[in-house]
Amino acid sequence: MRQLLRPVLRVSALKWHHLRTLATNVSQKPGDGKERVVILGSGWGGYTVSRKLSPKQFSPIVISPRSYFVFTPLLTDTAGGNLDFSHIVESVRDPKMTVDFIQAAARAIDLDRKMVLCEPTIVKSGVTQTHTDEENEGSSREAKAWEQGERFEVPYDKLIISVGAISKTFRTPGVKDNAIFFRDIGDSRRVRRRVRECFELAVLPTTSLEMRQHLLHFAIVGAGPTGTELAAALRDFITGDLITLYPTLQGLPRISLFDVAPKVLSMFDESLSKYAKDTMKKEGIDVRTSHHIEELRWGSPDADPPYEMDPRHCLTLTTKEEGKIGVGMCVWATGNAMNELVRDSLVEVEVFPTNSAVMKDAEGASDGSWAYKKAPKTGALLVDGHLRVQLENNDGTTAVLQDVFALGDVAVPENGAPPATAQVTAQEAKWLATRLNRGDLPETSPPFSFKNMGTLAYIGGAKGLAQFPEEEGAYLPNKVKGRAAWLVWNSAYLTMVLSWRNKLRVAFRWLLNQMFGRDISRY
Repeated sequence: MRQLLRPVLRVSALKWHHLRTLATNVSQKPGDGKERVVILGSGWGGYTVSRKLSPKQFSPIVISPRSYFVFTPLLTDTAGGNLDFSHIVESVRDPKMTVDFIQAAARAIDLDRKMVLCEPTIVKSGVTQTHTDEENEGSSREAKAWEQGERFEVPYDKLIISVGAISKTFRTPGVKDNAIFFRDIGDSRRVRRRVRECFELAVLPTTSLEMRQHLLHFAIVGAGPTGTELAAALRDFITGDLITLYPTLQGLPRISLFDVAPKVLSMFDESLSKYAKDTMKKEGIDVRTSHHIEELRWGSPDADPPYEMDPRHCLTLTTKEEGKIGVGMCVWATGNAMNELVRDSLVEVEVFPTNSAVMKDAEGASDGSWAYKKAPKTGALLVDGHLRVQLENNDGTTAVLQDVFALGDVAVPENGAPPATAQVTAQEAKWLATRLNRGDLPETSPPFSFKNMGTLAYIGGAKGLAQFPEEEGAYLPNKVKGRAAWLVWNSAYLTMVLSWRNKLRVAFRWLLNQMFGRDISRY
C-alpha cells in the first residue's frame, strides 16, 4: 500500500511545493530561470494566454478582480434558465496548470521599474457584476473601509494587459443606478431573479392590471448579439416555461428590444439582419430600432417625484420617440468604455523605460514628455502589429515596448482594427502565446492577422443566424438561417466550451431541458 501511494504523494508534494513557492514569491521574480509573465485580466485574452504559455519557459501569474473565466457566448443561456451559472465558468486556479493567481485589480504600472501596483478585491462588493464608465469617473458611492485593501507591487519580465472593457452608459440619466448591465455571472443572476420577482409581484391580489402590465414588460437596450440573444432566451423562458406556472398572466408578458441603430445585428448581412428582425417580431419580441433612450427611473409613468428605488413596483423608461414607458426590468447591453486602468492610469509616463523601449525612428531620442499611445476615438492602447504597447513623445516620436503587450477590447492594432469580439481576443492570445513560446517575436514572425471564423446569433424559437466568410470552392453556403443555423450555433459553442467537464454538463443540461423544461428556480 505504501508503494502504491508513494507516486501519488510525490505528485501531491510537488504540487504543494509549487503552489507554496508561488504564493510566497509573488512580490519577487522566480529564481528558477523562468521569465515572470504577469497577465492582467481573466477574460478571453488573459485566461487563454495563461493556459497557452510554456511552463518550461515562463512563470505566469494572472491578476484579476475575478477568480474565474466566463464563457460569455452562453451567458444569455444562464439568464434564460437553459444552463446553470457554474456550467460556463472555469476557475483560474487549476491544480493541473502551473499558473498562479492573485485576486486583485491593477491600479498602476511602473514601466521603468517593471512593477504592477495592485489592490486586493477579495472582499469587495459587486465583483461579479458589471462596472460602468460613470462609476470609474468618481460618480459612484465611496468605497467602504473593509473594501479597501493594502496595495502591493508585483514585478514582471513581460506584461500582458487584457483587462477588458466596461459598460458605457452614454451619461443617460438613471441608467447607472437603475439598469441591469450584462457582462458577468452576477448580472445574469440579477436578470433571472428579477424576471421571477416581476411574475410573483404581478400575481399578488393587490397588484392592479396596469401595474401588472408594467411589471411584465421587460426592456433590453442594445440590439447587438448580446441584447438580441438575451431577448430570445427570455422569450423562450417566459413562453415555454414561466407562463405555464402563471396561467392568469397569459398574454401580459412583453419583451421590447431597443436600439438607436436602424436595424438589429448590424454585423450580419442585410438579408440576415432583416430575417432576424422579422422572425423576432413573429416570436412576440417588440423590436424598436431607431429609438433614443433619454432616462430610466423608478416608479410608474404617471408617478410624481421623488422617484425613489422600490423593487416592488415598476420603472419608467423614457424614449425620445414614444415618451414614458412602464417596464419591470431594463437590461443595458450596449456600449463599451475603457477600463479605469487604461483610461486613467496609463496616460503619462513619468520615467522613460530605456531598458525596454525601442525607438521606431532610428534618429529618435528619449528626451521630452512621454505618454501611452492611444486610439483617438476609443482611448484604447494603440499597439503595433505584434500587439506591443507603444509610447508617444510630444514631438511625435514613437517608441515600442518590447516587454508589454495588450489584447482584446483595450487594444487596437495600428495595422487594422478587427471587431471587438471574443473570437478576436482568443486569436490574439493564442498568437501571442505561440510567438512567446517560440521566441521569434518580432524578428521572424509576421504581424498578427485576424482570421474570421464566422458570426453566430440565436434569435429565439430554435432559430438562428450563421454567416461565414466567402471562400472560393467552399461546399457550404456562407449564409445560414433558421433551424439549421440554430444547430450550428449549438454545435459550435458546445465545441468551444473549454473544459470537458463543462462540455458534458452543458450537453446534459440541454438534454434535460428538452425532457423536463428549464430551471425556473429563483435565487
